Amino acid sequence: MRKDAFQSKLEKINTNYEQVINRSASHFFCPILFTDEDVELCKAHIVNQAFPESTPNWTIQRKDIDNFYGSFFEADFIAVQYNEHTHEDIFTNKKLSKLFKPQILVDNQPVDYFILNKKIPSNFTPLQFENGDNSLQLGLKISPKELEEAQEKNWEMSVSKDVRLQALVSLIKAAHLTLFEMLGYKYAFSSGGYFVGKSVLGSFFLQNYGKSKSEVLENSYSFFQEFVNMARPLISSEISFQGTATDNQLLLCQKQGDIAWGMIVFVKTAQIMNAVLLPLFDQPDSVVRFFDFLNDKENETIDVALMHFTDNHFEISRATKIIWPKNDVSF
Repeated sequence: MRKDAFQSKLEKINTNYEQVINRSASHFFCPILFTDEDVELCKAHIVNQAFPESTPNWTIQRKDIDNFYGSFFEADFIAVQYNEHTHEDIFTNKKLSKLFKPQILVDNQPVDYFILNKKIPSNFTPLQFENGDNSLQLGLKISPKELEEAQEKNWEMSVSKDVRLQALVSLIKAAHLTLFEMLGYKYAFSSGGYFVGKSVLGSFFLQNYGKSKSEVLENSYSFFQEFVNMARPLISSEISFQGTATDNQLLLCQKQGDIAWGMIVFVKTAQIMNAVLLPLFDQPDSVVRFFDFLNDKENETIDVALMHFTDNHFEISRATKIIWPKNDVSF
């Protein structure tokens, strides 16, 4: 009987585990929790498939972890692909309206409303939005008299969504899985892979699994604050990056003749190419260098070399400098 893709992938991953660790996996050794348990597994896409033209590459992951980060962070992060939509588009599209939760403001004060799909109570007022072929009927939670009295006031539609935190967490996870898919347990068991997997993603999962979304998000602000400078959108580049999961290209953070202290992995989400700075902790000084760079608000220059993973090894070429913009961001 022909094996399905999932089983073949699992066997390949477990074979790689045995080659690196010199012992067999009982089920699946998770590169985030660093445990080998009999739990439900899933096909985990490296980049959320809600992004158009995202890489189809996937790996195997524990379903509890994949669902946790998918529902609490990636579900909101996908909103970035709609940044060019108009307010009217968002108001009249049920999917986008649910995602963005737009507001109706009267003199900067929000007016509660609901989607009108039945007879409206007499103390509320119907309002219809038209946008091309789309229309949406709302029920404003104000009386017709109040609406009439507010005609001369300033009415606005407000659509905003801060997904900086969700983007950071989602991109760190995507970059980690990119290198796991590319390098297997050689990466996962490296000091940098252990730090990103177990100490960051794994620890946060264990501390917050089973909590409500509001609790998880509240806890994530303080937990991920120190990592705020690990991800940035790529504004421009002389190199045509397609995303590391697709083209196997990344940047090595290393000044010629000095120690390597990080890798920049590229993650494509819709029209945006994101750069994620992951640590290389092979030497004690690398740890210091990585965190010094994250925390130094003045230093925005990184010496890098282009790396291409091919035939199971890295080829290093052209050295250059890049600018890594930093902001004094507090979530």
